[in-house]
Amino acid sequence: MSPAYPKKRFSQNFIIDKNIARQIVGYLDIRDNDIAFEIGTGRGGLTEIILETGAMVYSFELDKTLLPELEKKFTGCDNVKIINKDFLTVNPEDYCTGTFKLIGNIPYDITSPLIGWIVEHRGPIERAVMTVQRELGERIAAGPGSKDWAPISIFTQLFFDIRIGRTVAPTAFYPPPKVFSSVLIFEPKDKYQINDFKFFENLVRAAFIHRRKMLVNNLAEAGIADKALAAEALERLGRGANVRAEALAIEEFIRLADMLKKVNNS
Repeated sequence: MSPAYPKKRFSQNFIIDKNIARQIVGYLDIRDNDIAFEIGTGRGGLTEIILETGAMVYSFELDKTLLPELEKKFTGCDNVKIINKDFLTVNPEDYCTGTFKLIGNIPYDITSPLIGWIVEHRGPIERAVMTVQRELGERIAAGPGSKDWAPISIFTQLFFDIRIGRTVAPTAFYPPPKVFSSVLIFEPKDKYQINDFKFFENLVRAAFIHRRKMLVNNLAEAGIADKALAAEALERLGRGANVRAEALAIEEFIRLADMLKKVNNS
């Protein structure tokens, strides 16, 4: 068996449907003077399509057993560098000083850490296209009032507009995963001003501790604010004291955090 076979410890599912691969790359809107970072080269299914555009590609692959096949496949290609490195440890400035576009088929177990990486390094990201498990993709792209609205939705949408490009069937990959996937498109935005991000983050996470409980109870349990103060702040937002976290939009969470932070500082 070739050492380039998919390995369970890396949660590898190689894309084999070239039409879908081409569509995924198309969402990135890549041009010949662009720089692209690819998360997980795999067997090069997306890489070879990106290279057709003339863009410079930095493709990061953690599985070193794939490297000989990849080096052979891309021999003579001056606009690609295959780098044996865990992408979550990558500092973009080590590879480019300007902007870049980001693409990858992402295993479930690193999706949340990767969202954290994208948010942390958002400045130079022009656009990102991520293929993730459908359930998690729907959560990231969800809006307020949805059962999928969650902290990961909020922290991502603070900095990016998110839309689902398409759903991908398991048969597009080898080996086929047990679930469908969603292709997420991230467009950067600079819309929200948060005065104390750590307090805001703690409040949002506390708000969703128990989804079925009222928001005031969750905030009180986490020590963010007692029930009376939280209820008063929600009334000022035009919400009743019995509202649940999933009902609040990002703007409301920001205002709520500002009000409760002022009370805590007084």
